[in-house]
Amino acid sequence: MVGVENIGNSIDHPPFLVMSDSFLRVASIQMCSGQDIHANLKQAKYLIEDAAEQNAQLVALPENFSYLDREGKKIDAVENLENGPAVQLLRELADSNSIYIVGGTVPLLANERVTNTCLVFGPDGQIITRYDKIHLFDIQLDEAHTFIESRYIEAGKTPVTFEALGATMGLSICYDLRFPELYRILTDRGARVLFVPSAFTWRTGSYHWLALLRARAIENLAYVVAPAQFGRHNAERESFGHSVIIDPWGQILAQAPDRACTITSELNFAYQDQIRDRLPCLNHRRI
Repeated sequence: MVGVENIGNSIDHPPFLVMSDSFLRVASIQMCSGQDIHANLKQAKYLIEDAAEQNAQLVALPENFSYLDREGKKIDAVENLENGPAVQLLRELADSNSIYIVGGTVPLLANERVTNTCLVFGPDGQIITRYDKIHLFDIQLDEAHTFIESRYIEAGKTPVTFEALGATMGLSICYDLRFPELYRILTDRGARVLFVPSAFTWRTGSYHWLALLRARAIENLAYVVAPAQFGRHNAERESFGHSVIIDPWGQILAQAPDRACTITSELNFAYQDQIRDRLPCLNHRRI
């Protein structure tokens, strides 16, 4: 096992809840990807197989898992849906391990730009759905921390949910996390689990990452699975890491240390139903 830091056994669940023994086991993968696509895919394969050995039924990868460099170079790693190296690897691993894979993100060609796309694979290796990142990271904190994704990336337009293992799940990517209206749309469509594959910068992540993730879980009474990049990727880019799995009460079930690893946790939908029944804030909206 590569490295796991699960804290689910110490969780103090709300006292009014009666726990069920019906679970869905998920895994969230943390990586420090770089320019070497072969090396990145080799590590992703090892970590996915590690998750499968831990009986994960669904495995989620971080944003840019197959290639992470300066945004303008994403075109060098562009994939296609038929036989791109990252796509083909995830097809094979989903099929050979009979698992669902939320495939982080890969760049797909879009006119003269690329989309930052999350592909979901079923246990037969087929692509179930795709989500193109809607909110693009155009910020200038200072001269050393400037990111203009829209120069190179074509923004998506459509929120996406999918069905897996008897539950509706919603997709988002990294900077989407700052826009709660997207997650409310996903929840209104029935999402019980919200995925946030990310490469959150260290500068912003150290202040905002966990706070925003817990907020999205609490306000939507949803599980949040957030696989992340960590560490330094190049001279300009360092990611915060801290991949987590969070429950609908806002408690962290598992959190990654500062290394490439797999974290796992069990999602209990009976527990979630009780929270949504006893604290029905989703039904109390007036706006």
